[in-house]
Parts: sequence; C-alpha cells; structure tokens
Amino acid sequence: MTYCLLVPHFNHQDQLIRFLPKLLATGLDCIIVDDGSHQENLNILQSAVEGKSQIHLCLLPRNRGKGGAVKAGFLFAANFGFSHAIQIDADGQHDLGDLDEFIRISQTNPDAIICGKPVFDSSAPKARLYGRKVTDFWVALETLSLKIKDGLCGFRVYPLAQCEKVIDHYFLGNRMDFDTEFLVKAVWFKTQLIFVKTHVIYPDNNISHFNYLRDNLLLIRLHSRLMAGMLIRLPLLIWHRLRGY
Repeated sequence: MTYCLLVPHFNHQDQLIRFLPKLLATGLDCIIVDDGSHQENLNILQSAVEGKSQIHLCLLPRNRGKGGAVKAGFLFAANFGFSHAIQIDADGQHDLGDLDEFIRISQTNPDAIICGKPVFDSSAPKARLYGRKVTDFWVALETLSLKIKDGLCGFRVYPLAQCEKVIDHYFLGNRMDFDTEFLVKAVWFKTQLIFVKTHVIYPDNNISHFNYLRDNLLLIRLHSRLMAGMLIRLPLLIWHRLRGY
C-alpha cells in the first residue's frame, strides 16, 4: 500500500503556496492537478514547486471542474504506482495533523474510502453549515441509510482500485457535484465508507470557486438524478438493508 497526496487546483496559487510547506512536511509525494488555471497564475505555481522532487505538477489543458480534476488525479496516481490517493483541498482548510490517523485506518481497511467528518470552528460560514444539513438529508434518502456522515468534505483517502470500479460502473459529474455523488454511488456499489472527525477551517482571504446560483442549481439536478436512481434501485437497496449491509 503506497499513498500520495492529491490536490486539485484552479487559480488558488497563493493559498496553495502558503500551504505547500505543510504538504512537504508530510513526507508523501504530492500530485497537484492544475485544472486549467490562467497562465499567469500557473506560472507563479510552477515557479514555487520547481526543483521539489516530492511535487508532481500535472496540467489539464482546460478547466474540467473539481470532479474532473480528481478523476484525472486518480489516473495520474495509478500511473505513478500509488495504491491510494489522499484528496486535500488546495486552500489549506484541512488539518494535516489528522493525516496519520487517516492512513492508519486505511491500512487496516485497504478497500474502504476514509472520509473526513468536519469539526468546524467559528470561521465556517453559516450558509455552508446549513447547506451540509440539506445534503445530509438527501444522501440519507438516496442511500436509504445513514452511512454517509458528511457528503461534502474534500479530505478523503481513496483506494484507487476500488474507485476505478465505481467510476467504470456509474456516471459521475465533473464539478462540485463529484464529492457527494461519488459517496452515494460508492454506497450503491457496496463500498465501505469510514468517517473520521477532522478539524476544518476557512482561512482568511480565502477564495472559493463555489458559485451559489450555478452550483446550487447543479446540486439540485444532482439530487434529482440520485433520487431517480434510488427509486430504480429501491428493491435492491431494501434487500441490502434486510441483509444488514
């Protein structure tokens, strides 16, 4: 079992450069997937990581969205020979002090997706907290379970072989819908999910690419699709529940 960090990046170069020393201090190789950043921003990032053998900067020619960048990162990580990729957001909001615990649990559950369950401080916007509660409600309906404790946190350990099976089996969105959709469909595929509490902060002067109108409409479409998919799979999901899965 070999682990790497996987960081999707789009025009977050200032935050990522500030976060870089902590990434390097983990001792793990770090795959940064640049998702079609503007050239001037990409130039700054390339200069910051130049000469750092621990960093692998992989460039996508156009913006595909967070989900597209993560899926591309899975391919890069597998081609580099890693068995597991640890997704971390580029803006430094995730606590790398919890990384050893994530890896320890993953090593004893090699086919499970290890997911962050956020513990927020006062920096968390109230709208984000309410939005999570809405997501929690819908994913419980879509899986007929409480297996998904948080469908939005981007701090996860992905077992690449298992993730490839989920990706091959289902359609998965390429943008802000990816994090939630992947977990719902992983549950449908009977993939084990393990949630670990982790502190999440919203750094000062943070730049978010979440567009409240566009991405909330995207999430409405996502949950409409997932509810339709749940209804199609309803007999199978009930059968799984009766069998104790």
